[in-house]
Amino acid sequence: MKILVFVFAAFCFVLWGQTSFGSELRAGWTERIPYQYLEIDASGQEALRGFDISILRVASRLAGQRVDFQPHQWSGDLTALTDGQLDVVAGVAREESREAEVWFSAPYRSDSAFLFGRQGEAARWIAASPLESLRALRNEGGSLAIEENQFYGQDVEAFLNEPFERPWVVKTPNAAASLEELFTRRVDAILADRLAGPRVAWDIRDRGQLAEIAGPLYESERALMFSKETVTPEMVAAYNRALETLAASGEIERISRNTLVPHLMMITLGSGWFSLLDFIGTIAFAISGVLIARRERYDIIGATVLAFLPAFGGGILRDLICGRSPIGLLRTPDLVLAVIGTVLVGFVFYRIRDRFQKPGSVSKPTETFRWRSTQGLLEVTDALGLATFTIIGVMVAVEQNCEPLWLWGPIMACLTGAGGGVLRDILRAQADIPTLKGSVYPEIALVGGFFYSVAIIRRNMGLDLRELTLTTIFIVCAVFVTRLLVVKFGVRSLFLGRAKSVS
Repeated sequence: MKILVFVFAAFCFVLWGQTSFGSELRAGWTERIPYQYLEIDASGQEALRGFDISILRVASRLAGQRVDFQPHQWSGDLTALTDGQLDVVAGVAREESREAEVWFSAPYRSDSAFLFGRQGEAARWIAASPLESLRALRNEGGSLAIEENQFYGQDVEAFLNEPFERPWVVKTPNAAASLEELFTRRVDAILADRLAGPRVAWDIRDRGQLAEIAGPLYESERALMFSKETVTPEMVAAYNRALETLAASGEIERISRNTLVPHLMMITLGSGWFSLLDFIGTIAFAISGVLIARRERYDIIGATVLAFLPAFGGGILRDLICGRSPIGLLRTPDLVLAVIGTVLVGFVFYRIRDRFQKPGSVSKPTETFRWRSTQGLLEVTDALGLATFTIIGVMVAVEQNCEPLWLWGPIMACLTGAGGGVLRDILRAQADIPTLKGSVYPEIALVGGFFYSVAIIRRNMGLDLRELTLTTIFIVCAVFVTRLLVVKFGVRSLFLGRAKSVS
């Protein structure tokens, strides 16, 4: 009798669990960075990431459903859903022609198709409108690659299907194949998503080879698509309520900031011009440590430590606080070697200088800012370093999902830009820490990081690569110029007042 009671109770519990939490939905996903993709996590395991994946996971949890993600090569047809092989697919354009066969949720993001070409050649196709640019490409002998499983809107599709004297459209399975066609010069332009195109270009080649010609040619709303064979209208309604809750609470914007913006920042910060500024700034911070080591008579090991701390100390402190793994120092061996080389060059320089310096003569580095002096050059490069490290600090805050960004972005920018100098001065057991008691320095990184963070928050899902690049350039220039003006006019901390000018 007890056994029968136990079996009945277990059956009721299982039935209650299925009613409360729902059955497991089979969700198909297709490689499409930054919306759906596999990534190696910190433990070395493959993890499914992306904006669409995160939205479906969170919405499913709110709708009381569990999701099992299965690889599925989306080809535009609905067979997997109409046959009941899959229950849901994320990130699909809502089209009236499909509504008879599948359910659509409310839209949760938009998508845009842009026309891209090779750097240095794209300008020849630019016209008054995106569609006219596409027409100019065709009429002037150019060729185009498109993804065969993507819909580009009625106007574009009608234009692409117009009869023409020569074949000029090449269909590819995905964005990576389209980009390979472009970079190997088999086509002159491609149609790609405004985010996915540049991001995939970054993976397979240098993104600097890709240039935007025109866009958007087509904008669509993306939603969840459900099988009518296996999913009820009530379940779709539950997902719609979940998506509405996510939008009202700001969760969709937060997910966008944590899954889409890092990819844009990675492309921007990995560009050649920013990498050069990062290199110059790192070397400038290292030189400051070498100069202090020389003045205070440290040996070469001490000089190396004093060079490493301002160059990498703030970044290490930042990464430890926000839990970044691996820390930035381990990701940039080239910069580590550059700092070591700076110390060795400084050691050799001073050895040669001491050998040929006249006995009894003393050389004192000037403390004032002069444009043509070595100190002036150091101040300029140091300002570049502060500017680039400010941007990197905010980037790490975005990458590590530090929320709220308006708070942690400036803090990470300040730590990255000025934290290493503070550690250096603490190591020297110097009570009067120049970085904290001298001219305005960490305050500049703090304010610059704040405005950069606010710019990212305000645009969020509407942010594109061009806008982020322009915003980054503006903040870099603002921090750089502000630091030079502070040095030029001797502006000190607000608690200390303005320093007396030195004639």
